[in-house]
Amino acid sequence: MAEHLKEVERAGTENPSSGGPVLASRETEGNGYGVGAGSGSAGILQSAEFLLYCQTLRKRIQDAWNFAGKNPNLTATVTVGINPDGSLNTIHVSDASRDPAFDDSVVRAIRLAAPFPPPPEKYRAQFADGVPVIFNLGALENGDEGGG
Repeated sequence: MAEHLKEVERAGTENPSSGGPVLASRETEGNGYGVGAGSGSAGILQSAEFLLYCQTLRKRIQDAWNFAGKNPNLTATVTVGINPDGSLNTIHVSDASRDPAFDDSVVRAIRLAAPFPPPPEKYRAQFADGVPVIFNLGALENGDEGGG
């Protein structure tokens, strides 16, 4: 793969308008985590075990969540900390919507959905520190699993 990237880079420098990928001047290790499909630098995927656990969390929270508001554009990000036994240690609205009732409905749903199954052993420290979960009213109304 590294050789392929070098070929693409050479082609891009020979013809800068080629529309090829933009490459960084140096490689950087990805870090971070989130309840979603990608994480860290360039959307590097987490393991299937991590993603399955996140999907379980999303489903349980979504099943407990309801909100009667009318604005499908409401979005809030809540950092959720989960202990190794699956109990909650933290709920913090890290990026509030502009509707306090919506934000309260999200926090209430997380509390109702808890306790959760224990996180996978190798990710327990991440979940204990807290992971961001994104809540979007439009996703809830459409029944999408992408609530977080």
